[in-house]
Parts: sequence; structure tokens; C-alpha cells
Amino acid sequence: MRRIYGIAAVLCSGCSAGASGTEDPDLVVYNDSTAILGSISVSGEGESQSVSLADGHPLERGESYGFEVEDSGPVWVELWDLDGNQVGRRRVNLGEERVYVTLEEHSRMTVGTAEPWRN
Repeated sequence: MRRIYGIAAVLCSGCSAGASGTEDPDLVVYNDSTAILGSISVSGEGESQSVSLADGHPLERGESYGFEVEDSGPVWVELWDLDGNQVGRRRVNLGEERVYVTLEEHSRMTVGTAEPWRN
């Protein structure tokens, strides 16, 4: 199982084994569906981030991607498949705890503060 956190290439302390990227992601997108994700965007009032995964390694079931988000408060998380079709969109309220957004089957998205791969 591969976990990717953030955009920087810094070793992640306190994350699961083999994780690399941002040291302390605020928002983690976890794919628990059969959909293969080609891109993810996170946008709030003061910032917008997106990552294209289609060229490198798309996000498959059991994989995650983390973002460091400057904005506190609500952000939109949008997910697209390899063909550019939107497979999920969810408004997420960020606080002090790390937030996990999980894509489940049939484009259902859940939000929580517990690591979804441990449930």
C-alpha cells in the first residue's frame, strides 16, 4: 500500500511506513474505490491547489495524497478520473486536526479525522 503526502520531497515523520512528501499534511485524500484518480484539487477562499497524477502514478484503491492547506475553514475537494470526468466533489471544513476525505464506491465521499485505512 502506497501513501503519498504533499508536494515537497521531505521524509514524513509520524506518518505510515514508506510515506514521503509534506511533513504534516492538513488534508489527506484516500481512495477506497475502484475509480482510478488522475487529478485532485483543493480550493478555498484564499488558495487553490491541484495535482495531476495521470502522468506519473494515478491514485488507485488503498492509496492517498496529502495537502498542506493554509486556509482554515471550508475548502472544496474535487476528484477526477484519468479521462477528466469528475468522480467526486465535497465541501470540507478544516480545523486544527488533520482531515481525511475518503472516496468510496459510487462517488460517495466521507470526511473524518481518523485514518480511514485503519477502520
